[in-house]
Amino acid sequence: MRIAVVEDDKATREKTVEYIRRFRQENSLEISVEEFADGRELIGGYTRRYDLIFLDIEMRELNGMAAAEKIRKVDEQVLLVFLTNMSGYAIRGYAVRAADYILKPLTYELFSVRMKEWTGRIARRKKNSVLIARGEETICLSTDQIYYLEIISHRLIYHTDHGNIEVWGKLKDAEEELAGKGFSMCNKCYLVNLQYVQKVTKNEVQVGQDSLIISRPRKKEFMQALARYIGEN
Repeated sequence: MRIAVVEDDKATREKTVEYIRRFRQENSLEISVEEFADGRELIGGYTRRYDLIFLDIEMRELNGMAAAEKIRKVDEQVLLVFLTNMSGYAIRGYAVRAADYILKPLTYELFSVRMKEWTGRIARRKKNSVLIARGEETICLSTDQIYYLEIISHRLIYHTDHGNIEVWGKLKDAEEELAGKGFSMCNKCYLVNLQYVQKVTKNEVQVGQDSLIISRPRKKEFMQALARYIGEN
């Protein structure tokens, strides 16, 4: 889990980072945190790498609300939490889909309770989503949108409910990323979302509207994965 803290007041920034690290230790979580003294520092070369961003609303160079507006143009997923001395910004926060507000001065008790909510949301989203890097853009897909993945040479093709997404990659890497999310290989070229399996014949599996070959070496493992998936769901 990656968190950014954007706060021009050094004492508040350090306290927020301290609280994050304390929460990380108490809950045995893997969390990395980066610090920024102004919104402009964060926005410069921004990429979709954070799960949660704490933003001070009142900063000298680029305030938190303006930074949030810029972030939302390229990142729909990240949770934005405003740090503020005043509650009057709540209405404006709807425009940038702020996840929450924390009033200063911070107390660890309140911070810890809210962090459990935020990290829970992030964990649920990560469990059921995948990030796909294509050139300079990153696409976030729910696993429910993916029918199956196909590899042709070094081209990795995601067959989705919105059409095909093609990137350079390895099917093995995708299989590792989707482990535990209801996917199984039916042969060395296809990674199937088991929730979309319609029918299995002797050497084919129908996934949505497509029929894919099941290889003999993979069939036993594939059928066991399918049986487990049906039993669990």
